[in-house]
Amino acid sequence: MLPATAGDGLCRLSTYLEELEAVELKKFKLYLGTAAELGEDKIPWGRLEPAGPLEMAQLLVNHLGTREAWLLTLRIFDRIHRKDLWERGQREDLVRVTPPRGSCSVGSLSAGLVDVCPNTPRKDPRETYRDYVRRKFRLMEDRNARLGECVNLSRRYTRLLLGKDHSNPIRAQQKLLDTGRGHQSSPIQIETLFEPDEERPEPPRTVVLQGAAGMGKSMLAHKLMLDWADGRLFQDRFDYLFYIHCREMNRSAAERSVKELISSCWPEAGVPLWALVCAPERLLLIIDGFDELKPSFHDPQGSWCVCWEERRPTELLLGSLIRKKLLPELSLLITTRPSALEKLHGLLEYPRHVEILGFSEAERKEYFHKYFRSAEQATQVLSFVRDNEPLFTMCFVPLVCWVVCTCLKQQLEGGGLLRQPFRTTTAVYTLYLLSLMQPKPGTPTLKCPLDHRGLCSLAADGLWNQKILFEEQDLQKHGLDGVDVSAFLNVTIFQKDIDCEKFYSFIHLSFQEFFAAMHYILEGGERGPGPEQTMTRLLTEYGFSERSFLALTVRFLFGLLNGEMRSYLEKHLCWKTLPHVKMELLEWIQSKARSEGSTLQQGSLEFFSCLYEIQEEEFIQQALSPFQVVVVGDIATKMEHMVCSFCARSCRSVLVLHLYGAAYSVDQEGTSTWPSETQAPSGPERNRLPDAHSEHLAAALRTSPDLTELALYRNALGNRGVQLLCQGLRHPLCRLQNLRLKRCCFSSSACQDLATALTANQNLIRMDLSGNDLGLRGMSLLCQGLRHPQCRLQMIRLRKCLLEAGACQEMASVLSTNPHLEELDLTGNALEDSGLWLLCQGLRHPGCRLRTLWLKRCCFSSSACQDLATALTANQNLIRMDLSGNDLGLRGMSLLCQGLRHPQCRLQMIRLRKCLLEAGACQEMASVLSTNPHLEELDLTGNALEDSGLWLLCQGLRHPGCRLRTLCTSGDPRACQPPPLTELYLTNSALGDAGVRLLCQGLRHPRCRLRVLWLFGMDLSKTSHMRLAALRRSKPSLDLGC
Repeated sequence: MLPATAGDGLCRLSTYLEELEAVELKKFKLYLGTAAELGEDKIPWGRLEPAGPLEMAQLLVNHLGTREAWLLTLRIFDRIHRKDLWERGQREDLVRVTPPRGSCSVGSLSAGLVDVCPNTPRKDPRETYRDYVRRKFRLMEDRNARLGECVNLSRRYTRLLLGKDHSNPIRAQQKLLDTGRGHQSSPIQIETLFEPDEERPEPPRTVVLQGAAGMGKSMLAHKLMLDWADGRLFQDRFDYLFYIHCREMNRSAAERSVKELISSCWPEAGVPLWALVCAPERLLLIIDGFDELKPSFHDPQGSWCVCWEERRPTELLLGSLIRKKLLPELSLLITTRPSALEKLHGLLEYPRHVEILGFSEAERKEYFHKYFRSAEQATQVLSFVRDNEPLFTMCFVPLVCWVVCTCLKQQLEGGGLLRQPFRTTTAVYTLYLLSLMQPKPGTPTLKCPLDHRGLCSLAADGLWNQKILFEEQDLQKHGLDGVDVSAFLNVTIFQKDIDCEKFYSFIHLSFQEFFAAMHYILEGGERGPGPEQTMTRLLTEYGFSERSFLALTVRFLFGLLNGEMRSYLEKHLCWKTLPHVKMELLEWIQSKARSEGSTLQQGSLEFFSCLYEIQEEEFIQQALSPFQVVVVGDIATKMEHMVCSFCARSCRSVLVLHLYGAAYSVDQEGTSTWPSETQAPSGPERNRLPDAHSEHLAAALRTSPDLTELALYRNALGNRGVQLLCQGLRHPLCRLQNLRLKRCCFSSSACQDLATALTANQNLIRMDLSGNDLGLRGMSLLCQGLRHPQCRLQMIRLRKCLLEAGACQEMASVLSTNPHLEELDLTGNALEDSGLWLLCQGLRHPGCRLRTLWLKRCCFSSSACQDLATALTANQNLIRMDLSGNDLGLRGMSLLCQGLRHPQCRLQMIRLRKCLLEAGACQEMASVLSTNPHLEELDLTGNALEDSGLWLLCQGLRHPGCRLRTLCTSGDPRACQPPPLTELYLTNSALGDAGVRLLCQGLRHPRCRLRVLWLFGMDLSKTSHMRLAALRRSKPSLDLGC
């Protein structure tokens, strides 16, 4: 055995080597293999290459002795550019106080560095504190109950994706609700959390870091502390970082001060409190786990604390810091689950909200390789997990990633093959529990535990009381008195984690929620000392709201009712389950559906997530049978897409199914992308959803006889996904009439499959492929189907599909041969004048039956209007046209109006928004209004017509031959006088108070038939509003918007 000083030196040496990344450790070995200091006594490469940090330290000490090994290590640190380790090592003294029993155990490694010898000069307080933080946060207990080992935090930690919220922080918690309408996010790095940005010129004082269960909030907080102590983070921003866990706040003294709070974070007496308080802007306080605070923290009684030395109740002290009543210059980083975000938001002013989005695919791979030191094992496990798409998708949650690795590592160590497919979160947790219960090879089989009901009732009771820390009396209440709970759950389900006191907690709140759910399905659970709340109360309180603190518990409840899961529990753990719970659950769902109607929209994603956990098609079909319209609009991850498609295939009674993706996605390379509204997504195949997603939807098309409308928006199908979906479209039992695949990340190749579906499915009459990169090749393939005699399509939308002039020739041939096509939308494609000329060839063909044509923002000019005018006279079926966003000008208007005035023109609606029209264009349009007896709707919004132009327009409106019923323009009060006009939209016009007064006079005219008048976006006086209010009372049938 080594002497005490040598053993202590070995501890310190191995602790430093633990901080090297894998690549750095390899470099260290290469330098060591060529070190001249070793002379002829080189360490054999065969021993160096496989050595870990501890083995490496032992080799060095055995060959050189403690001191020489230490000095050589420092020199190599300098060579491999780890200046931080070199500088820290220079400050450390080799000689240490001999630890008790004079030996170095694995457990002592977690303590890191200990007190220096008495002769060492006193350190700078900041360096003393940094050393303490490094010792406290460098090593983390590996929660693998079988090994019980500690690992280096830097070695295990894997970078997380973070998204910064720009809008309402309460809605941010739902992963960009409502598909991003009015809500945007952008990626942010840890290093810039407290930096100003384009929206915030001043650095934020409070950052809220939110994430669902198991997303790695606490791990990230620990990594922040360690990186600061190592000099890698916030060096120019903060002098000190302090970490407070809210679990400890729950059990802290009834009263305390900020002085005492900071002192509790300091490693020794003599805290430089005055120096700290004099510069609070240089301090960062990390408050970890806001959602774990007792309910009393959210409604503290008493006045706020304003003095840092004043002792106040813990609730008021913490509330004063968060509300900035105390030390307002202090910076805060608060971690929380989304369920507590609304309560937290009420306490804060102008915080920066950041959401943890989990692991990208690249980071999942990195995590597996970090967890398994053996590259061969990591590759084997990663390949196994990737073959199970739902499981690999679920691994975007760090805690699930850890659970999966733990289970599979134990299987490998047992000498068996990898087994046990994981499909749901419940399965992952259940199989993890089972793996803990399996005895190690060569040990006696564990007897069936007798205290599992007490464990589950403890969890449920804590859940309802929002209690996370349990004392001895809690265990006694639930029949766990004297039971070795750590042995029962193999040390990791319960941990004694606070100063060796008799306080117990689940290692993660999600495990408590798992056992709480089990309380409601186990036989005998209802007779125990658990909560008074029944399962019905649990479901009613939850109500399929993702914001509920019961959300994860109810998901586990559904999952535990799966037949295979119940059999597993009974077979392997002898845990009997109640047979009637599943029927009670189904009856509650159907009762809720009857009371809320046949449309499932609010809470639909959460409902689907619960149904996915149960994995039983018959149950899911019965649960969804009351719904005819299903709209899911919060889909942000691949796993959520998989959940939705899995449940969609069981919607046998549905008529309409809409699945809307969120405004961002996480790609496979580890970057967050936010698709632009103005261009199709690039790289369609790189980030597509798994095949199973499209297979499920194809199954829904085959098995849902009433399904007539399917809308997929921002579902990254890719070409392969469209191919699979089309298999369902071609099925003889498919009755779909309306298919929308907007921004689904497919390209021209997919159009071959869509064309085949058009010829095979004669029920399909409406299709929207907008926002996909089709191009000329895709258009050519698609038009083969559109020209086929069996095609019955009546409407097709191809907005923003990267189409150019050549695509118009293909579409012209369709117009001349397809007698069913009535509506065509080519908005947002750069067709230009040449493309429009080709398209008009088809419009003029006698076989063309088109009635509606949308050509907004198609980059054509006034010259193209000659072709359009000719088409209007030749095609009497065309009754609606939108040319908005094209630079027509006066010349284009003149040419267009020649066609509009022609006796053969039958156009009823024309929109010319933002077409660079001025006053002169109104004279042309006035002549159209006086001669065209069919035109009923005209939209000139966004053109600089001015008063003179509107006056000219009103000449046409007053003509006896004018039949216009709807007008959208900048507005003129005299426009309402003609009897035919029934709708007038003057939004954002410069009408003013005088115009409103004249307008009200015209509306009182006996010949006025106006039914709709919109005056939004105007700055009107109180008098004008009074006039409009009186008008609303006198004409209650008028839809007056202002």
